[in-house]
Amino acid sequence: MGQLKRLLPTLSRKDKSPRARTSWYAECGADAPANASNASWYAEAGLYQAGNISSSSGASSGSHPASPLPHSLFTHEPLYQFYNAAKVESVCRENGDSDSDAYDPGSQRSTTSTQSTTSSNPSRPSAMALVAPRGPSRTLWCEVPEVVNSAVLSSLAPAQKRLQEAKFELLTSEASYLNSLNVLEANFIAHPAFRDPHILPRDDWETIFSTILPVRKCSQLLMNELEKCWQENILLQGICDIVREHAEKHFGVYVKYCENQTLMVKALQRLQLKTAFANALKKLESHPSCQSLSLHSFLMLPMQRVTRLPLLLDAVLKNLASEDDEYHACARALVTLNNYVSECNEGARNTERIEEMYRLARIIEFPPHVRAAPALGPACAADRRPVRWLVRSGEMTQLIWKSDELKLTFGKKFSKIPLHLFLFNDLLVITKKKSEEQYVCVDHCARSLLEVCASDAGAASAKHALLITLLENHEGRTVEMLMSCPSETAWSRWAEALLPPAASAEGEAVYAGWDCPQVCALYAYAPAQPDELTLAEGDVVNVTRKTSEGWYYGERTRDGEAGWFPGAYTAEIASPHVRARNLRQRYRLLALSGTYLGQKKRNI
Repeated sequence: MGQLKRLLPTLSRKDKSPRARTSWYAECGADAPANASNASWYAEAGLYQAGNISSSSGASSGSHPASPLPHSLFTHEPLYQFYNAAKVESVCRENGDSDSDAYDPGSQRSTTSTQSTTSSNPSRPSAMALVAPRGPSRTLWCEVPEVVNSAVLSSLAPAQKRLQEAKFELLTSEASYLNSLNVLEANFIAHPAFRDPHILPRDDWETIFSTILPVRKCSQLLMNELEKCWQENILLQGICDIVREHAEKHFGVYVKYCENQTLMVKALQRLQLKTAFANALKKLESHPSCQSLSLHSFLMLPMQRVTRLPLLLDAVLKNLASEDDEYHACARALVTLNNYVSECNEGARNTERIEEMYRLARIIEFPPHVRAAPALGPACAADRRPVRWLVRSGEMTQLIWKSDELKLTFGKKFSKIPLHLFLFNDLLVITKKKSEEQYVCVDHCARSLLEVCASDAGAASAKHALLITLLENHEGRTVEMLMSCPSETAWSRWAEALLPPAASAEGEAVYAGWDCPQVCALYAYAPAQPDELTLAEGDVVNVTRKTSEGWYYGERTRDGEAGWFPGAYTAEIASPHVRARNLRQRYRLLALSGTYLGQKKRNI
């Protein structure tokens, strides 16, 4: 370890001049502290920061978030669109190579490229090489002159070198991403042409750009922290904690952005049909700073970045052993990022559902004779989740018997009525097509009051048929409808959407969220395991699963918290599920009675 320390460049503690601090690589090779853990290979390499150099971290002292980093080494990274495209191509081309014991990134390229670099100029290689998937590809950790000068490469095993490359990519990709956001702000958002209300109305400007600015500021803050980490230690120790802590504090802006993304894209598409905006946009996109990239590609960057970050952290985790100091920190950061990705996806999906409900409310007409017409307009809960959304829609053909019962034995013939079905999370609406974009409702039924089974009608015209029973339609009657799907795939997908989930174990009961029992807690329950649900007396829970051992899984109605709890602590209460269950049992009894009487009549 002492030999490795002597190989590292050092900085005299007496030299505190600003000029000396601009040479960051001299600082990051200071001797390791005496109390460093022997279990960490960082300590063995002797790569610890001796003093506080936060003043050279690259953080902007200005109030404006777009202030350039005074000592940043990453301002020349390529635009993120190029990085992302090259990354996808690289993953597809080199799939499976990451498990190799050979250290490809630094084995050959570092020996050739760094020799010329260190001999001429101690600055980093141009990061525009990230664009090219072959040849001079993106800047690697092993190629940075400061890493080569430290002679640390010879002390690291191949797995440790791959770990450093994975960490370094977190840094360089964030710089690339921030550069693209800076181009977006400077060339589009702040451009006078887009401040002209005759070209871009203020409301549309807000729709398109308002959620991007907080995301750019979030990236700037993260980049400041990452560069500080880089300057303090070329092995980037603690980078996973930095990413996790930053995400916990600031990544809520990504959720808001994703919620707004659908509206943003629609507004941009609508504006591009206007001559004034289209001409201004074409001129701005032709600016050299955009590098022939469209505004749309810049607007899509936050979604691409928030979904790419977990993949980059996963690459770090795969190169860490479970006993490494950073393993658990990386795992926690990965969980945090995946949670935010889920929230982003949910936010985008909720907005799409709300927009879809707006559209359906305009095109589906409910005639006066249709009783209890449901409200299809968008309605949201307190957490902005839509109350009703579309699950599936499509054409079906209703088959109606032409012949009487005596002739059905010799040949089943049907009259066919084309219908269009809209299945919502809690409702089925059956319509007829009025025009290309207009539909008229002929019947509707709560989703929990549907009984669906495959038809046994043997006629060719009844192929891919489902027998859909509305246990209680808009008139309060039970209606059976034999519906034919256009293909086997459509039949399978409609059956999956209409049928409740099936239990996978004996004695187990599984319920869909749109038709599940409700229970009320009779006694308080304190969880013994992390996946269990706390119950207070009087809590109401929607149950989606029951096991043969008496355990229930459900969601507490007051806050949406979900988990397991003992069913003995609760009692079922009246709910739409109970009524639907009673109607379903009644229908099945009547169907069995009708079948029995029909057979008896034929036997006489």
